[in-house]
Amino acid sequence: MSLSGTGNFCQPICEDSSHRHPWYPPEIATTDPIARGQLLLRNTLTGKKEPFVPMQARHVRWYTCGPTVYDSSHVGHARTYLSFDIMRRVMTDYFHYNVLYQINTTDIDDKIILRARQNELIRQLELDDSVDFDKLVILAKEALGEAKAKSDQKKEEIATAIEEATQNKDSRAKTEQEGLMEQHLVKRKNLDNDEAKIMELCGSSSSSSKDARAKLLVAAKSVIA
Repeated sequence: MSLSGTGNFCQPICEDSSHRHPWYPPEIATTDPIARGQLLLRNTLTGKKEPFVPMQARHVRWYTCGPTVYDSSHVGHARTYLSFDIMRRVMTDYFHYNVLYQINTTDIDDKIILRARQNELIRQLELDDSVDFDKLVILAKEALGEAKAKSDQKKEEIATAIEEATQNKDSRAKTEQEGLMEQHLVKRKNLDNDEAKIMELCGSSSSSSKDARAKLLVAAKSVIA
């Protein structure tokens, strides 16, 4: 058989569904009607798994907040759509609910306002030639110090909340605060990386160049508000 030419060698097999391996959905080894046909959700109020009962028979109206688009798109945005779509498909294809799903995209909130302020301030500094490199170094270090102080305060607040939840034996609150602590530590690591870049640029030997000035503005963008 010749493999030359422009034809699709896989096409005859790919189009023949008899060659596809069948899909065997998982089966629940129980006769319990709730376990077999009804969705169970964890009730955060009671801390127990309870049957999900829609307001209208098998019709479910579902709304989620969705991403807040205050910067360039990243994989976290894709994860939002993918994760909720998987859950929606499980509810429709496995539990046989009729789902009307709506996801919002937030295009104005505090984060977006803050980022707009940062971008405008950076733009003004880029255009203002009267602000020399040494002045930018002072501004960057001041902004960095404020950002680190806020980060330290936030960490203390979360740690206190975790301790209180532990003493009160509130497992749900403790889990939530521990999740916030993980997120905070990631943000703090990013801040530490920004600090390293800023301090390296502040000590640059080519401080008089426009390139060094531009690089410092880019590095300090995340901490200047």
